[in-house]
Formats: sequence, C-alpha cells, structure tokens
Amino acid sequence: MITRVMRNAVWLGVGEAVAKGGLLLTVMIVARAAGPDAVGTFTIAYSAALIAVLAGALGQQEVLIREVARSPDGARGLIGKSRFAQIRAARWLVPAAAIGALLVPEPALRLTLLVFLPYAVLRTATVTYGAVFKGFDRMAVVARARGLETVVALILVVIIVILRWPVWTTGAAFSIGAAFGLIWIRRRQDELGTGVSPLESSSLLAEGLPFMALAVLSQLMANADRFLLEIFAVARADIGFWGAAGTIVWALAALPQLIAVALYPSFSRQAEAGASARRAGLLAGLGGVLSGAACAAVLWVLGDSIVRLAFGAEFGSTTPLLQRLVFALPGAFAMTLMGSINAAWRRQRQVLWILAGALLLSLALNVMWIPAMGAMAPATVTPWIYTLAAVAMALGLVVAE
Repeated sequence: MITRVMRNAVWLGVGEAVAKGGLLLTVMIVARAAGPDAVGTFTIAYSAALIAVLAGALGQQEVLIREVARSPDGARGLIGKSRFAQIRAARWLVPAAAIGALLVPEPALRLTLLVFLPYAVLRTATVTYGAVFKGFDRMAVVARARGLETVVALILVVIIVILRWPVWTTGAAFSIGAAFGLIWIRRRQDELGTGVSPLESSSLLAEGLPFMALAVLSQLMANADRFLLEIFAVARADIGFWGAAGTIVWALAALPQLIAVALYPSFSRQAEAGASARRAGLLAGLGGVLSGAACAAVLWVLGDSIVRLAFGAEFGSTTPLLQRLVFALPGAFAMTLMGSINAAWRRQRQVLWILAGALLLSLALNVMWIPAMGAMAPATVTPWIYTLAAVAMALGLVVAE
C-alpha cells in the first residue's frame, strides 16, 4: 500500500504542480501585461468556470474513484453511465450559465465569462474520465492529461499577451487546452475493458449529488468573496489584488488535495473492509494542521518578496491581504484530509452540512464587512471560517463512532 500511495502522490504532485504552476504563471503574465484590473476580471471568470465544472460533473469523480477501486471490472460501464447523466444535465446547466453570464452588466467581464464556458464543459469531461484511472491507481494518466492541457493553455496565453489581445481571450486559450487534454485521455479509454457497471445511472447520480454539493460549497468558500466584491462595486483593481493573493495561497492548498486523492482509493478499500475512520481521520487532521501552519509561516515571512517577484511592484497592496489570508491554510489542509476519510466511509452528508454552515457564515460576514473594509473583509473572514469548519469536522469524527 505504501508504495502505491507514494507513486500516486508523486504523479498527482507532478500534475498539480503543472496545473497550479500554470495558473500562477497565467496570473503573473496577465498582471505584468495588463495590470490589476485584468487580473480581477480573469480571476472572477476562472473562479466561475471552476464552479461550473464541479456543478456539471455531478460529483461523479469521487463516486467513480470509489466504485472503480471496489469493482474494477465494471469501469467501462461506470464511466458510460456517469457521462450519460452529465450530458443530460448539461442540456439545462449550460444554457443557464450562458444566460447568467449575459446578465453581467460590465462588458469585459461578461465576455470573459462566456468564453470560459466551453472550458467548463470540456474540463468536466476530462476530470470524469480521469477519475476512472484514479480508481485504478493510475494517476500518471491523469497527470499527463492535465499537464498537456496546462502547457497548451499557457503557450496560448503567452501568444495572447505578445499580440496584446484583450483579457477575455484567455478563456479561449484555456478551452483549447482543455480540448487537447480531453482528446488525449479519451484515447486511453480502450484500456478500461468492457465490463458492465454494477450500478445504474440513477444510483450513480444519487451517490454523486452530495459530492457535487460538497465540491461546489468548497469552491464557493474559496471564491464567493470575489463575486461579492464585484456585486458591492469594489474597484476591479482591488479584486485583482485579492485574486493575486488567493492564487498564491490556494495553490499551496493543492498539496493536501493531491495527498487526499492519492490515499482515497486505499481508504475506500479499508472502509469496505470495516476499518474505523476515527483514528485515521484525526491523525489526518493533525497532519493537515501542522503542514498548513508550516506553509502559512513561510508565506507570512516571505509574502512581500513573493508578491513583488511574481506580480511586480504595482501589486504591493496584495501583501497585507496575503499575510492575513495565510492563516486559513491550517484549517484548509486539515479539512481536505479529513474530508477524504469521510468520503471513503460514505459520510459525505455530514461534511456537507458543515460546509453549508461555513459558507452561510462566510457570506453573512462578508456582506456585513465588505462595504466598510473592501478586499480586507474576505482576508479577515476566510481564516476564521476554515478554522471553525476544521474543528467541526474533527468533532464529527469523534462523535460518529
């Protein structure tokens, strides 16, 4: 098991490093070429696209990883039925997303949101096919698809900057990259065999919806503040400063995610064998707190140097936001690792309630404080929200058994 987990972690680490590094480089390029306003527009649109991906996936990634790990012979049938459910949902979700984008009054943001919509559709398919390979512990396939997608998008972003095209064209770059990643991973599906799915589409959908809600809530916890800043007419440059800070911090938050995904198939097998979740969950939470605190300390000390090196002196206002946001990392790390335990033991609904409460509290505090504090409001709220949610998740593990 240890060898398998280490191999999974290495490949997922490579994939996440390329993906998060590509996103960070994109923000850096946009920042230096077009300034804080463009960064604000890009980060709002990209955040919306991520939420659209999670909604369109219907939680099938987590279900497929778990069910393929338990019933590998049915992988081909499982992916077919999951994609059938997603395509049916997309007939309603895509038009709704397009209408929502068209209602945005500011032209640059409206167009950027629309151009990112194909990226959301293509990325949804890619992560779903990738989940099957994760269930087989074949993380290398997923890492290579993600790497191809990111490299193609980054090359196109560089071309866009050289040609001085507007910021909305970055959506086209990401969409083309996602198309390359999807084509590559679809060509590997013949390796999945021809087995029949042990579950019907309705069962997969019922299992996936709580995961979808969890994923959407998690993304909203990290990104809803950008939408609120826009709604409250905070200057787009200030949103750009906040987006730059978030890009750095949430890039580090990918570390526990890759560890959690690497462990998830093994945890699923342990859960199937009747093992206890409490010990594993609390140890994972403690490890998350310690590693998150270490990363927070490094960013707090080096934050100003990192910001100026990455984005330029024009982004000096990002530093105080970054140095406050870093205190969200211990809670975020712990939540991610404990969430993997809960998912493997089919306790995702408990986590769903915790995240729903955390999101509502976050929205309420931001709505109260943004008019007076601007971008400093979410920088203040976010660490408290993640800390409280992590404590609630740990208590849930204690009382569950």
